[in-house]
Amino acid sequence: MKLHNGIHLHVVSTSKFKDIEISVRFMNRLEEKQATLRSLLALMICDRCEKYPTKKMMSKRMDELYGAVFNAHTVGYGAAQVLDIRMRIIDPRYAPHSSLLEHAFDFLQETLLHPLFTEDTLTENKAILQAKMERMRDEPSQYAVSQGLKLAGEGLPLGISALGEIEHIEEITLDEVQKAHQRLFQEDRIDVLVCGDVQESYLKELVEVRFSSSRRDAVFKSYYAADMDKEAKESVEYRHISQSSIMMTWFTDTSMNDQDYFALKIANAMFGQYPTSFLFQEVREKNSLCYSIYSNMISYDGALGVTTGVEKEHIQKAIDLIKQQFQKLCDGEFADDLIDISKTMVVNSLLATKDSMQSLLALAYQNAILGKERTVDDLVNYMKEVTRQDIQRAAQKCRLVYTFVLTDKEDEHEEDRKF
Repeated sequence: MKLHNGIHLHVVSTSKFKDIEISVRFMNRLEEKQATLRSLLALMICDRCEKYPTKKMMSKRMDELYGAVFNAHTVGYGAAQVLDIRMRIIDPRYAPHSSLLEHAFDFLQETLLHPLFTEDTLTENKAILQAKMERMRDEPSQYAVSQGLKLAGEGLPLGISALGEIEHIEEITLDEVQKAHQRLFQEDRIDVLVCGDVQESYLKELVEVRFSSSRRDAVFKSYYAADMDKEAKESVEYRHISQSSIMMTWFTDTSMNDQDYFALKIANAMFGQYPTSFLFQEVREKNSLCYSIYSNMISYDGALGVTTGVEKEHIQKAIDLIKQQFQKLCDGEFADDLIDISKTMVVNSLLATKDSMQSLLALAYQNAILGKERTVDDLVNYMKEVTRQDIQRAAQKCRLVYTFVLTDKEDEHEEDRKF
């Protein structure tokens, strides 16, 4: 539902949960420096506001709202970055005050419209963001994934981190943060999503009154299929680590609105998503090359990634085996039993979303982005209809574009090389 103030309201009305989840999402184009700036802005919005200018006052207000949870983060949705402000409160049925939801939106109004922007809060949150990025860089498997995607997606949104880059943090000024905040309400597409035992008409009134200054017709296409004209590349990076990490990236030539998308979901399940998959059975179980290995669809970018950790001497063998398993999908070398088992697991995972507020909100937002009205049951039926030929066709469209390895440098003079 699009409101008069330009905000899109999505309500998942259910009495299944004892809480109410509220998510306010600001979408704009994913750009490298802006991503860093908006990640910093997200931290500052949920840190303090003009009405509650200290952490103690913010915490006290959360306690007064019966232990409400409030946080913010940035997420990449293909070619777009979303700044997501979340709040969870207890259902007013279980609180002494029936106006708890109204108070929650009052708090959101204060924090979203009037965050506390000072040089001190800027410096403090810069340090927090930098520490977060450094922790991710220091963790080998996380670094391998992020660096692998950056290299594979060079020149594409896939290559831009939604969190931003550490080298941009220090140069960000308070004036830039304030202007970025203003642009949220001037340029971004804004979606308010609510899950719980709530009435849409009541929420419509709450949102229109509290965010009446927000008026826009912003449209950002987030999902796309990564270009297919890249030659396959490989690179190795060295660090003093105990176990090597591998990140392999395929471009699928399939966007989320393509007819082959559901077949690709099943293909990914067969390839490396579950313990019954090719990767788990061949690379982990039969050859004992790793403790964990999995494939993951990067759906909004039309990409697919495989990540694992192996001993240095097994790097080439692991890469060759991974390639062989994907070729099996392309050649149709799989049993009907594997199709059935993989479908069952995907379907069970979909059905489980009915028991998660965050999953239900994710589906509502995905529908909004794609311009669809799909229910969980609709998705289940689409998965069940996928055929062997569909799976093979979806796999054959995929192309390996980058293999990135992070490994130990035993010899200080060892040169970067291909494997």
